[in-house]
This record gives sequence, structure tokens and C-alpha cells, in this order.
Amino acid sequence: MKRRCFALALAALAPACLAGTNPRAALTQLDGYGHFGSADPALCAYQPIAMDGGTPLSLSAASPGTGALDDGAAQFTLAEPLRFYGSDYASLVVSSNGYVAFAADTAEENGGDFSNDAYLPAVPDNAAFGTARIFAYHDELSGEGAGATLRQQHFADCPRPSGLVADEACTVVHWHGWTRLGESQPIDVQLVLYHASYAIAVQYGALDAGAGASACVGLQAHNAEDGGAWSCNGARPLGTASAVCFFDPAHLPGGGVEDALFADGFEE
Repeated sequence: MKRRCFALALAALAPACLAGTNPRAALTQLDGYGHFGSADPALCAYQPIAMDGGTPLSLSAASPGTGALDDGAAQFTLAEPLRFYGSDYASLVVSSNGYVAFAADTAEENGGDFSNDAYLPAVPDNAAFGTARIFAYHDELSGEGAGATLRQQHFADCPRPSGLVADEACTVVHWHGWTRLGESQPIDVQLVLYHASYAIAVQYGALDAGAGASACVGLQAHNAEDGGAWSCNGARPLGTASAVCFFDPAHLPGGGVEDALFADGFEE
């Protein structure tokens, strides 16, 4: 018969249950839906993906008089659906300002939200566009400098394994050579979206001088109904050659919610 940490004293016993080798000890719950985040290299390794075959994204300006490489967006159809907050989506809109939105086209999301929020969920500055979002590096970014590129690529077998589902596909969005508006130090950010485990990895090859001190990294559901930030305005430090991962509650490191929570308390 299995013996478990006593459920009625869960709040007091949870730290002991999670200690040791249990991967859940390195996770932080981000929102009510049950997404967990981690920057622990054991769970979230930095493994940059070569984008040589990636498709360049052509941005449209968010509004008249605005440059597309300043505030703009590009839509593309996914090679296979992505699940986010329990819903399946067939396309993404990528913003010049370091986030992606689960939207059908740029009429549904114009990419013009350039001012990040200190906390998530939050009603965006372009408030008419309440789409679900992933904030890879949300800041007032510009691609007007030399060498800036924005690409997407689908991999049937992701070069960066999620560690959760074997041989799973991923879609990668890559902001390369973009800068914070008015600055010159380029960023290099890859967003890796997994199609079977619903995991998300954000990889930072290069950061601006503030190292994310004015950017926001996190998740948000449709109409800001749920969400959570890993780091906004420097709440958690970001570093070059590092990654931050978000895990769906259906596929957590170490197994399901109950098994992971009580893993160190099981005895046969």
C-alpha cells in the first residue's frame, strides 16, 4: 500500500515533498490555469536552433504613420495546431515588439502594443486587441537597424527536445538583431512552441544593456482573463545564453500533477 504525505497538511508538507530530485521543486506556478515556469538549466536548457531554412516574416504597420519595423505585425498559418490555455489555434501573429498573439490575422491583432506592463494579466495598450499572447521579450523594439531579421520555422522533429514528449514537432519564432528603440545593442530571442506537450521555451542569445530590466516575459489568456509573468521590468534577472520555459499542466516535468507532487512520499 502506498504511503503519501498527508493531504490535509499539504501546505505545511509540500516543501518536504518537493525536495530532493523532484523536478517540481524547480517550478513556479504562474497562473490560475496551471502553467508552471522554470529557468533551471536542468529543466530548461539553452539550446539555440539554427534557422537557416526559416521563412522571413513581412510586417505590416500597426497604424498609419507608424513604421512596420517599429510597431508592426505579421501573420502566418501554423503547420499544425498549437494549444494554449486549453484552446487550439491555427495561426499566429508576430509583433515587432517581442510577443506573439493567437490571432487569425493582423485585423484581429495589429502588433502595436509597445509598452509592457509590470504585471500580468493586463489589458494591453492596444486594448481593442484582446488576443491570447506569449510575451517572449515585450518591449518597445525596433528592427530598423542593419541586419535585423524576423523569421519563423516549423520542425517536424524539434532540434531542441522538450524533454516531455519524444520526437515532437515545434514552431520557432526568431527576433534576431532587434534593439530597444533608441539603443544600439541588439537582442537575439527565440520562441520555441511545442505541438504535443504544449511547452514553451524562450531562449536568449543576446540581450540589451539592461538585460530585460524594461521587458516583460510571460503568458496571457484571451481578454486578459488569466496570465502570469516570469519577469517584468527586472523582477527576475535574465541572462545571455539562457532560457525560460513554461509548462502546460497536462505535461509537467516529472509526470502529472499528483504524481509529481507526492513523488518523494510514495512507498510500495
